[in-house]
Amino acid sequence: MVSLDDVVDDLYGGPLDDFVARRDAAVRAARAAQDRDLARRIGALRKPTLAAGAVNLLVRDDPTLAGTLRDLGESLRDAERSLDGPALRDLGRQRRALVAGWAAQARRLAAAAGQPVSAAAAQEVERTLTAALADPRVAAAVAAGTLTHGTEHVGFGGVGSGGDDDAGADGGGADGGAADGVGLAGDARTARAAGADGGARRRASTAPGRDADAPDRAWAARDRERERREREAARARERHERAVAAVAAAERDLERVTERHDAAATAERDATTALEDAERESAQAYAAEEELVRALADVRRRLAEARARLPRVDEQLVAARTRAREREKALRAAGRELDRASSAAERARDQERRAAADLP
Repeated sequence: MVSLDDVVDDLYGGPLDDFVARRDAAVRAARAAQDRDLARRIGALRKPTLAAGAVNLLVRDDPTLAGTLRDLGESLRDAERSLDGPALRDLGRQRRALVAGWAAQARRLAAAAGQPVSAAAAQEVERTLTAALADPRVAAAVAAGTLTHGTEHVGFGGVGSGGDDDAGADGGGADGGAADGVGLAGDARTARAAGADGGARRRASTAPGRDADAPDRAWAARDRERERREREAARARERHERAVAAVAAAERDLERVTERHDAAATAERDATTALEDAERESAQAYAAEEELVRALADVRRRLAEARARLPRVDEQLVAARTRAREREKALRAAGRELDRASSAAERARDQERRAAADLP
């Protein structure tokens, strides 16, 4: 017997064009098997929007996406709680790159499945993936691969519904609930509607003369009403896109301002280092100047002492010159005496020679 999980995998893993037809066929099969509870829960499954269908295809195509959403989301929340600016900037760049890559892959998968998404739906895909990184409940709903509507948030950490209904598929799991409580109000509405409709179907099946196709027409009417609400939600999301774009632009501006702030902080640190170096050099110059002043004072002191000794030296020089002149006079007098003595000696020798010559 077919289980609810099998039906969910078939519906949310297949094309959207015949979603309603395949769901109604599964409902009829469950009724034929006398499993009215299964029929009710299958009937409560909602057709995904184009954006939600693209996300479901992406999750089913990439089994590693759920783990990446969980790990990167935890890192972003840890960085936000610790107010780690550099980590937030690095993780933010990583988040934008991953979301852009995932969104592009989702568009390719949707186009290959015959359900191409518009630019607005592609933006809804990006918002949904960003919301999954911001909120672990949304990440769990995305990882289930049974989204019916996109989910969006403004800024990291605040998550809101992309429409009137919840992010997860109504009855998308074995228990028919949304992941981790995301969109509980939508599930409650679905459960009440499904219960009321189940009662109506039971009354129709037991009342004689009733139209057996009336429940199917009621489901078709509900689908039309839901599609009308989806269109209204799409218009609301389009109006909201400008605000989201403004927030994204503000985040980019903040990142640029932060980068400029970091550059200014680096320049300030460099300037502070240069100032400290200049102050050290100035202190060294002051010390050298003080040493030079002390040396100059010592030179001046010695010069003053030399100038004080100069008069005595002059007197000594005059006395020495006087003594030198006196010695020079005495020397000249001695020279004259020597000359006279030499002359006398010469005369004496002449006399001696003449006397010797006169001897017989």
